[in-house]
Amino acid sequence: MRFLYFFWLFILSAQILWSQNDTVVLEEANLSSNLAIKELKTQHTWLISDSILKKNSASLTQLLNYNTPIYFKENGAGMVASPSFRGTTASQTVVLWNGININSQTTGQTDFNTVNVQGFDQIKVKAGGGNVAENNNAIGGSIELINDLPFKRGFSNEIQLKYGSFETFTGNLKSSYSNENLSFNLGYSRHQSANDFDFPKGYLNQKNTNGQFYNNNINLGAAYKINPKNTLKFYGNLFQAKRHLSVISPYATRQKYEDYNSRSLVEWQSRFGRLESQLKLAYLNEEYRFFANINKEYFDKGTVNSWIAKYDLNYTINEKLRTKIFFEFTQNHGQLANEASSKTRNLGALGFNLQHQILERFSYQWSVRQEFNQENGQPLLYSLGGIFDVNSFYRLRFNAAKNFRIPTYNDLYWPGVGNRNLKPETSYQIELGQELHHPTMNFSVTAFYNKVNDLIRWAPNINPLGGVLWQPENIHDVKIYGIESMLTAKKKIGQHDWALSATYAYTISEDQTNQKQLIYVPYHKATTSLAYYWKNFSAYTQWLLNGKVFTTTNNEPSKELNSFLLGNFGLGYDFGKENTYQIGFEIMNLMDHAYESVENRPMPGRSFHLNINFKI
Repeated sequence: MRFLYFFWLFILSAQILWSQNDTVVLEEANLSSNLAIKELKTQHTWLISDSILKKNSASLTQLLNYNTPIYFKENGAGMVASPSFRGTTASQTVVLWNGININSQTTGQTDFNTVNVQGFDQIKVKAGGGNVAENNNAIGGSIELINDLPFKRGFSNEIQLKYGSFETFTGNLKSSYSNENLSFNLGYSRHQSANDFDFPKGYLNQKNTNGQFYNNNINLGAAYKINPKNTLKFYGNLFQAKRHLSVISPYATRQKYEDYNSRSLVEWQSRFGRLESQLKLAYLNEEYRFFANINKEYFDKGTVNSWIAKYDLNYTINEKLRTKIFFEFTQNHGQLANEASSKTRNLGALGFNLQHQILERFSYQWSVRQEFNQENGQPLLYSLGGIFDVNSFYRLRFNAAKNFRIPTYNDLYWPGVGNRNLKPETSYQIELGQELHHPTMNFSVTAFYNKVNDLIRWAPNINPLGGVLWQPENIHDVKIYGIESMLTAKKKIGQHDWALSATYAYTISEDQTNQKQLIYVPYHKATTSLAYYWKNFSAYTQWLLNGKVFTTTNNEPSKELNSFLLGNFGLGYDFGKENTYQIGFEIMNLMDHAYESVENRPMPGRSFHLNINFKI
């Protein structure tokens, strides 16, 4: 009742988003009697637009934490951030960069604090396993990072600067040029912080010691129209980061972690009548260095090089029937710390997808996918989904899928703790959703069920030599079920504009062996945001409620982390006819709450930031 009270208090008090005229919206927001087969989406989907990205934190963690039902655990501010999407583990949330899976081949997940949102034009969030024609590892869901390369836009430059508490600085620069046949953009981002916030009472350290970090990110995009039927695109990304890992005791050994990632993608799109062809060739390099003691030169190192080829051939039979044949091949070549030999594995997939509008208001899609894996078998995967427009404002959705995920390099080969007997995960899931649409409001409620066999998790075990040792293991059976909902609304009263957004998720994720909730999966999570605009002035407030989480597999009450409620507030003013100059001020953790999302990793209290944006 306490959680429900807070949630409805959020809704009734209408507290919400950052200062722009957009809100996070459901992708299927516009209904019509003739469904668009090409854009058929049967999963619960959120779309985060460019204007929201520009005015939020540099961290993808904070953006999604305050705008979606995804729960994040952070090992301290700026440290490793791991998602739990619909009660699953971090490795079961896939991050796609322009259609390419960029989850680490060593850890199996993406550290969301290493993704700078300013480098992207749009972010799409899809819940659940969904369509296996798109990807097969998204047991919890997927995050799509999208770069647009529009034509006929001319030349433009944008500069964004932010400075605030704990010597935190963020700078972004983006230049773009396009004409009828050429599109080009280049972006650079820098995010850094001394990160020396005060610890709450009870810790030996008075401040966050050894928590400083920085990261640099470079994005490059180019597109060239060879002719009206063929377009060639290139995407490039370089990322480099260094983080000193926070310590809570003055006696702890100080450590640091370094990331070096590079990504290159060439895409060739062709259209010939009813045929559409898309070929993607990508090269990904990831490298990390872990210094167990920053005063010593010795470090553990892991490197993985990946080659990826994806080919889609779409054929539109008529306006109501569309088919696709797809092929994927991935080669990973990796070497982990202290391993004398490298490991190479080849992964392939071949499949078929069909989208069909069988009735005026009902469309469905189904996919089959044959996996080819030399070590973990060759499972046949499938998915089926449909949409029924009951009327002009009410829609029903359903989606069911079988998914599959293999162990990562760290799961299998990490020195001293890797488990080479791990089995791959298999997931069977279904979701049912309802959507209400109005010119000023969108509302959705989705119920989901997911059964995961042989789920892989890293769990704390007692080390025979003393202390706690985290090791990977298979859980025989996990059942996950719950509901998630989203509300967005806009209202204009004279010269005053209001924008509202809210989400809520209730999640049960149980290990069937002991009937206990998985660690770091809250039963409840709610967010709400409210923005107000008057002429060139804007104000916003946003709130986040995370329910309690367990930190031990037997759900010891003494080890659980309490629920917490966080609020932010900001003001902004735009100068110029085209919003050429913008200044803003924000307060994070408005009520100065002491909280943790990971045990013994306290997060910052109240902080302040100033920002200024230029568009030339």
